[in-house]
Amino acid sequence: MTWAELLDEIEHRPGMYTGRPTYERTVFLVQGFDLAEGRNRLAVLEERVRRQYDSGPIAWPWVLLRQVIGGESSADLGPLTPEQDAAAIAFLVGNLRGLDSVEE
Repeated sequence: MTWAELLDEIEHRPGMYTGRPTYERTVFLVQGFDLAEGRNRLAVLEERVRRQYDSGPIAWPWVLLRQVIGGESSADLGPLTPEQDAAAIAFLVGNLRGLDSVEE
């Protein structure tokens, strides 16, 4: 499976590989795929998120989730609604597209 195919699967069938279509599980799937593939695409995403949102040491999944959900950055989000999960997954996929050109 290629990076683009993975993103297509996540976009069209988000729970296919995770059991339930949650943002948290999708992030874990993407991290595992990136690690197994060895291209380190997520380091590029992390740097992009850090520059774009001036996020400092905060992890990129949290920063992207905050962009979708909003609220105070220090507040606990608690469980997401299915609608919030779907919006967060769509935003994640949008940010992951374009990373397919990252070289090893």
